[in-house]
Amino acid sequence: MRITKILITVIVFMLSTSCEQNDKELDLTAQNGFGLVINDSIVYYSDEIEFYDFSSHLIYLKDWVNFFSSNYGTFAVFVDNIEIYSGQLHPLYSSYMPMGPVINCAPSVFGNYIIPIGFNQFIDSVGNSIEDPRNDSRIIENLKKQNKYKEGLSCEILTVKKIASNSIEIDIKLTNNGPENLLYLDPDKMGLGLFHYFTNGLLLRNLSKKTFTHQLSVISPEPWDTWDNHWLSVINGNEDKFITITYDNFDILTVGEFEAIFNFPGLSYQVEKEDLQQCNGRIWLGTLHINKNIQIQ
Repeated sequence: MRITKILITVIVFMLSTSCEQNDKELDLTAQNGFGLVINDSIVYYSDEIEFYDFSSHLIYLKDWVNFFSSNYGTFAVFVDNIEIYSGQLHPLYSSYMPMGPVINCAPSVFGNYIIPIGFNQFIDSVGNSIEDPRNDSRIIENLKKQNKYKEGLSCEILTVKKIASNSIEIDIKLTNNGPENLLYLDPDKMGLGLFHYFTNGLLLRNLSKKTFTHQLSVISPEPWDTWDNHWLSVINGNEDKFITITYDNFDILTVGEFEAIFNFPGLSYQVEKEDLQQCNGRIWLGTLHINKNIQIQ
């Protein structure tokens, strides 16, 4: 009897949830402002969004809103009922990699209070790279108007130098483009082994597409899904930080031109929403993908 009551409760809940989603589906353009529509039925409106961090393209949801999605499907981003761009839902277990805008899901590498919108660059039929539609000015202007836009961090490779036969040094500039203080993973505090658990580190690719990288021993957190405030440093609003990483056991390089590729990491699934805001700033989540053409002498 108890099992029957539980089943009835579950069914009623599922039906009521379905009705709520159907109500949204019947009126997808009910509100002006920013909107995200998933599979033509689930809609996330501006009033359900806490803010959008444009540096990592993560949409942070209000406390009462969660992000759940099916394995496959489509999504579209709207501003004032005008579709700006569309993309695909992509389960992380799939070996297929869709091009263009993508929401990685099933599971997401972030908590269910975040919707991550990625972009996989591709080349069109005449050899031109396609512009990232996530940075459309109409989206930025609308989010700013609603006080939901956060510019977040940016990162730049300044130099990559060969300082010995198998030793490479990379200098990076990290910039906080907004007024709020942010907390970032600091390789000096963590140590390079632990820092490189969150990133592949420096990769160099020559004109023949041959790749060269470090042979650093990576250290996993204990337990693997935890984080520690001692790993983090504060970057104040509108401040620059300069970071130098030295790889003492790098692949032997030839002289010539290379593309330097580096992903500057942040935390992700480890951080619960209630832990985002620390006393000295907000923990920045996501990854910054940076590259630069360099010359090795």
